Order: sequence, then structure tokens, then C-alpha cells
Amino acid sequence: MTTTSVYLRLAGPLQSWAGPAVTGNFVRTEPIPTHSALVGLIAGACGYRRDEWPDWLNRLNFRVRVDHPGKFVDDFQTVSAHEEEMLFRERLIYATGKRPSAKTTRLTPDGRGMTSIIQRTYLAEAEFIVEVASDTHGELLRDALRAPKFSTYLGRKAFAPAFPFYLGATTDVDVLHRIPACDLSGAKRDTARVQIHHCSAELHTSAEHINVPAVQERSDWLEKTKVLFA
Repeated sequence: MTTTSVYLRLAGPLQSWAGPAVTGNFVRTEPIPTHSALVGLIAGACGYRRDEWPDWLNRLNFRVRVDHPGKFVDDFQTVSAHEEEMLFRERLIYATGKRPSAKTTRLTPDGRGMTSIIQRTYLAEAEFIVEVASDTHGELLRDALRAPKFSTYLGRKAFAPAFPFYLGATTDVDVLHRIPACDLSGAKRDTARVQIHHCSAELHTSAEHINVPAVQERSDWLEKTKVLFA
């Protein structure tokens, strides 16, 4: 059975691949896209709503190539208590026979009812090449990611992917090693050192380091990448 692999480029000013929340006031991103985030992105492209997609999507395996790791940036947001919401919650808790407390009625993450500061970390200027392979749903994945049913975004709806998002589909198993990296450092190297992470629902391996062709201009990158999927 032939396996079709679909390739995506996840790049943009900001990305957010939510990791475990330390507290309600501190939410950080992972350094690379997570398996659950990639499954959700593809499910949306296929037209499935949240938690309504078929189980085969959860079993997809990915390879994530880190062309540019980006850098972590902090964003601080404020959240204030809403009096109407607090009153509604109080009535709801009384209806269950319990006594409301500040922690259960306050909308703010720390439960104290005053203005709270939420710290979020994002990835800035990162670039990933993602391979998703399937021997049973390759054509469906190709068509969905080429023309997504729902908007695709990089972890948060405000973070739209830069062009190009969809690179192409192929049965060539070696393409991830041949897509060039765009080296903007000005060093004019012929190769670039990148990381590849293998990502599945059960396993997230340590990074594999490989050399790939390098170009210095995005226009050259577009031309050379286009040839691989012609």
C-alpha cells in the first residue's frame, strides 16, 4: 500500500503551542507544535468540529522539522472581575445547596476578584516543516490541507500562518531531507543543520539532527521547494 505524505510550513510572526498551565495566570508555549495541536489543525482543515473528528486522526504520526526555532516572548494581559457573572455564579451555587466562596465565583484566574495579570509566552519568528503521512487517508489529507474547510492558525486564532502554508503531497519518503532551509543569517552556506522531531499520540522522541540544502533568498526557497512537488 502506497503511503502519501503531506507537507506543511508553519511560520508566522507568532505561534502558540500550549503546554501545561503552571497556574491560571501563567500559560506557556511548547518550543515545537504538539501532537494534539497538529491533530486539531488537520481536523479543522477537514471540516470536523472540536472533539467530533474520527479516531484515525488521533493516530496520525508527524515529523516536525525545526528550520528556525524562534524565540520566546512574553505577553501580559489583564482580566477584571465581572459583577453580573459573579452574581449568576452565586445563584447557581446556592441552587446546588452549597455556599459560594470568592474562589468559586470570581472570574479572574486567581479567584480574588480584582484585576489579575495573565502572563502568556509565545514563539516569535519560528519556522517548522511538518510531514504527516497516511497509507489510508492520504488523498483526504492532501485535499483538506490544500483547501481547508475551517481557517488554519498557529495555535491561536489570531496567529495566521504565513505563505506558503501547504507545500504539497508526495509518495517520496525522502522529501523532508531535501526541502531547503532558508538561511537568512547572510553566511551563504550550502547546507543548514536542522532538527527533526518524531511526534505521535504515544511517543515524542528526542531530536534527530540532519543537514539539508540551504538557500539565502525566500524566492529561491519557493522555486526549489516547488520542484520537489511538481
